[in-house]
Amino acid sequence: MTTNTTLTRRGALGLAAGALALGLAGPAAAEVSFAGKTIEWIIPFSAGGGSDTWARFNAPLLSKYLPGNPVVVVVNEPGGGSTKGTNLFAARAKPDGLMILGTSGSTQFPYLLGDPRVRYEYKDWRIAMAGPTGGVVYTTPKLGLKGPDDIAMLKGKELVYASQGATSLDLVPLLGFRLMDFKVQHVFGFKGVATGGWPLSGARSTSTIKPRRPTSRASSRWSMPGRRSRCSAGVC
Repeated sequence: MTTNTTLTRRGALGLAAGALALGLAGPAAAEVSFAGKTIEWIIPFSAGGGSDTWARFNAPLLSKYLPGNPVVVVVNEPGGGSTKGTNLFAARAKPDGLMILGTSGSTQFPYLLGDPRVRYEYKDWRIAMAGPTGGVVYTTPKLGLKGPDDIAMLKGKELVYASQGATSLDLVPLLGFRLMDFKVQHVFGFKGVATGGWPLSGARSTSTIKPRRPTSRASSRWSMPGRRSRCSAGVC
């Protein structure tokens, strides 16, 4: 999962200029200032989830390095698989840089797949920054798996997967299950892990996914120390 921060096209100039101003001196550095201002960082997910944690980690850094050291407040607007809060941002954000948006694949997929709930247009925004995060699939201990090397044991079993929806970030593990030829029954409509909506019990056996806490810096390496990726485990 990649988490992005986007601003309205003209509003992005405020943050872009702020980043550029760090390398400038004198009057040029004073052209843009958020002194005394409050920037609302809209996160279209519940508090405590991966995107929320990522935003709350980075909010003090934005406050520190943006010109004028504005207060950066994270505002959670969950609902509709993140489309509700994103629609709100699209409708309310002004071109002054005082409202920014944090998204994830759960926001991108509905847009790409033509979800009728989408009322936002990515062409109207500029990406300010992005950070990679990983995902982990959990299973019930009753299946007897001890680690990634045992994943082949799931083949032939009837699995139940609790999902937020076909156009959410769950599309990634759903496709992964298909590539691995797993027999999975997908149950849509569950909420994210932050709200405790992922059940760990089911009809025969249950598999569920939960975003790992975001990393603090970009890396192309597998972000789960001590754990092998699906491909490195020989199931790819």
